[in-house]
Amino acid sequence: MKDKRVVIIGAGAAGYFTAIRLKELNPQVDVLIVEKTGKTLAKVRISGGGRCNVTHDCKKVSDLLLHYPRGKSFLKKIFHDWSVQHTVDWFESNGVPLKTEGDGRMFPESDSSETIAQLLEWKAKKLGVGLRTNASVVTIVKLPSEGAYRWQINFNTGSSEMATDVVLAVGGFSKESQYNIISHLGVAIVPPVPSLFTFNIPDATLHALHGVSVQDAKVKLVGYPESYTGPLLVTHWGLSGPAVLKTSAWAARWMNEKAYCTTALVSWLNLSEDGMREMLRDVLAANPKKRIDNLTLEGIPRRLWDYILKRAETPLTKMAADLSKFEFNKLIENLCRMPFDTDGRTMFKEEFVTAGGIDLEQVNPKTMEIKQVPGLYATGEVLDIDGVTGGFNFQAAWATAATAARALAN
Repeated sequence: MKDKRVVIIGAGAAGYFTAIRLKELNPQVDVLIVEKTGKTLAKVRISGGGRCNVTHDCKKVSDLLLHYPRGKSFLKKIFHDWSVQHTVDWFESNGVPLKTEGDGRMFPESDSSETIAQLLEWKAKKLGVGLRTNASVVTIVKLPSEGAYRWQINFNTGSSEMATDVVLAVGGFSKESQYNIISHLGVAIVPPVPSLFTFNIPDATLHALHGVSVQDAKVKLVGYPESYTGPLLVTHWGLSGPAVLKTSAWAARWMNEKAYCTTALVSWLNLSEDGMREMLRDVLAANPKKRIDNLTLEGIPRRLWDYILKRAETPLTKMAADLSKFEFNKLIENLCRMPFDTDGRTMFKEEFVTAGGIDLEQVNPKTMEIKQVPGLYATGEVLDIDGVTGGFNFQAAWATAATAARALAN
């Protein structure tokens, strides 16, 4: 028997990277990944629309932390030890260069998530990491201290694996009961709620605009203190895009308490009210003899403009010069604060994330070990950490995995 045998539960990004970094740092450690399904790296393969948003070009740690609704204080030292640049350098040194898009998201130059998944699988196999699939864990048992191993992992098949150390890399769960195997070890769980979801809006006239987008909108939930900006997309069921996803991430628990029924106010151009008034006045003054429905506002697609006019109850045949003060103000209101009643949510499946998981108060950020359960570690989304869309959740997975691997290698 080797001195140390580490069993990693979960064959996702955090599980694989923990195994790989551990073997890179200490090849003598016996490492086994166990996975309940027959597939490995499933989320990696579907993320980013099949391109895998590996990380985000946010090199300054203080800026990077601003993108985490939960866990940013915990991640501060971790990101100093394993930064975005560390992630970029590791993938490039292993033959997978990354490219940066205009919004800062970083993808493999191949534009294929298979490039990332195949690299991780190949690297793990090359380093001698074991893999056991179709092995659903039913219990994790702490063994008497006098034995050679500290843990016994039992599977639904009736078989088991022994380990000196166990790493929980199981991802996030949508129900608190799914954490029972962990909580039975005395580990406190923050109840999970969905994060990163789109808004269901029961408005058929809005649904007819599906595919219409604006590049810089602002979304504000009535009763919630903050607002969030970014591109916004109209879908068959309501509103999506980064502005909505950021809102859902930061307001995840607040919206859960509201049963996802609230009112979202949309500013289509993310201008101040004074700025919007000035813009509309200039357009009207420059086109006095044009019908109001033939005007062009920069950043507002034609189909959306027609929708805004109808919501503002503006006569479409009216000439720009004839617009009354009342009609002007109603247009401004609908450009700056168009209300939408939300009626539920739709999961953004490519970036499925939960807010909740293992309480960070119980985890040592220097090692990722559960403080009160020696020999038990946690990495990735099983922790009460979540970021907004854009590569931030993967960056947290790589970094927490690297931290755990370094501690286990020692």
